[in-house]
Amino acid sequence: MKIAILFESSQSGGGAFTHSLNTSLDLIKYLDKKYEFVIYTHLKENLKIFKKHNISAKLYNHSFLDKFIITLSIFNFFRSLFTILNLKLSIEKTIENNRFDTIFLPVLSRTVFCLKKIKYISTLLDLEHFQHSIFPEITKKDYIFREKLYFHSLPKSLLIITSCESIKKNLCKHYNIDKNKVIVIPYTPGRFLKDKSKKSKKNLVKKYSNSKNYFFYPAQIWGHKNHIVILKAALILQKKGYNLSFIFSGKNRGFKKYLLNYIKKNNLKKILFTGYISSEEMNYLYKNCRGVIFTSVFGPNAIPPLEAWSYKKPLIYNNKLQDDVKVGTALLVDIQNPKSVAKGLKKIITNNYNKNIIINGYNKLRFIKKNNENRYQYFSKKLDFVSKKF
Repeated sequence: MKIAILFESSQSGGGAFTHSLNTSLDLIKYLDKKYEFVIYTHLKENLKIFKKHNISAKLYNHSFLDKFIITLSIFNFFRSLFTILNLKLSIEKTIENNRFDTIFLPVLSRTVFCLKKIKYISTLLDLEHFQHSIFPEITKKDYIFREKLYFHSLPKSLLIITSCESIKKNLCKHYNIDKNKVIVIPYTPGRFLKDKSKKSKKNLVKKYSNSKNYFFYPAQIWGHKNHIVILKAALILQKKGYNLSFIFSGKNRGFKKYLLNYIKKNNLKKILFTGYISSEEMNYLYKNCRGVIFTSVFGPNAIPPLEAWSYKKPLIYNNKLQDDVKVGTALLVDIQNPKSVAKGLKKIITNNYNKNIIINGYNKLRFIKKNNENRYQYFSKKLDFVSKKF
């Protein structure tokens, strides 16, 4: 069987890019002896990433007609019209001409509205759009788009991949999907490129020379990432004489100004926003941080906690216990309560916490990685079964 992996995420896309890369690498790692995989991407910068991982990929470009089809295919009328006129995306024609059996979609996008004949495997990352619509990034327009996208794509999918049982349960109920069609494959840490360049390391040491004993929060600056509770917790500790430092990585998604105003108003010290950083720089910040903090309201799971475990760093995390982060693997706090977050931070800076959370988290990660090989084999059996029907 030939499978085309349609890689549409950009490097600045945060978790969506990390997940897309991880999934692509794992598919090839576990199943390349059985299937033929080819990665297609329309983003030239992605080719460099694949090359560093010794994976070949093919670049395609969207023509003007492609962009026209992608823009309008969200509407039923135009989808029907394009079907009658037999208008297809160039990439679908390429995939068909090369006789691929199916497309694997690491992230769902508008492209799925345009696919005519070739079958596809979907990935559903989360369902937060109807659980946390209070945040400005989940506008009414975005909510409607996601619902339309999922109601259109999930029933048509050969199989659906998601990262945890709670998402599987909710998507089956909300979108009326047969549970046998959904396969749970948990997230894994980002495949960071270990920096072997002494010059590069020297530059990073110089760049972050003023950041000592810092807490690291790898997240784009969205409202739902809840950076504000960290700042409020930092203010509580600063007033008590504790000297804390924080590094926030990730692109500004419209919420940074609000955070900067709070920092200025309260005269907070040692808060550094890095913006988008390379994987080498991410690796450096993880290796040298005092601890990892993750206060995102969205979930129910995420990649950074797994990365904290991978680097054997103490983790401050949501106490709702919705995913892989359980009692004994992190310092669990109420992420809506600055006092609770401050207590977690204080435990780490005073070295007054149970060190077993680090080894427990690391062992949990090892279990996830080991079990994922079996999950991909199960995915393979399911794919073979459903493919016979078409």
